Amino acid sequence: MVIPSDEGPDTNQDAYKPFVAPKKEEYKYPEISQKDISDFVTKLDSKDSKDLQKFAVALLYSHSQTLSRIEQLEKLLVEKLVNTQNYLLTHQTKMLLKLVYSENIENRLRTNRRNGWIVVATVEGSKEREKAILLTIRENGFRPEPSSEEIFTITLNLVDVLCANNWVGANENREFILDKFPQQKIFSD
Repeated sequence: MVIPSDEGPDTNQDAYKPFVAPKKEEYKYPEISQKDISDFVTKLDSKDSKDLQKFAVALLYSHSQTLSRIEQLEKLLVEKLVNTQNYLLTHQTKMLLKLVYSENIENRLRTNRRNGWIVVATVEGSKEREKAILLTIRENGFRPEPSSEEIFTITLNLVDVLCANNWVGANENREFILDKFPQQKIFSD
């Protein structure tokens, strides 16, 4: 059975196949050891400028790779050693929220619980994340309680800002937080 084609019988179908360029093998820079460097330096006077340039490029690349590995290991080490957490607290008797970060979560939570704070949510986080949300809150016109940088009076608008910025547990616990806000109960009836 012959399959009809829009092309004439004289058309070379292979000529219309898309061209795929062969992949070039990526250049591998040689690893340079301390011995290689010492050997090269002792023979420095006998090298021409092309060899010197090649060596300099290889040395720079090797240095760059070493720094990259050190940065990766340092980041991994910091992640393993530092248990930094961001968390959201609400007070048992007052209409207050507390946005916090801690490197020692267990001790901080114990202290906060003794002082009447309820833990709403915790997640792995950073001081930078806390600073960013506090700046956003201030930019939206909210001011912290006197003598604090991280405690705020609960308002509907504040909770909306926290939810919009996806702060720790704000979306999931919105109703619980607003349940402490008496005017919310009046408006919802």
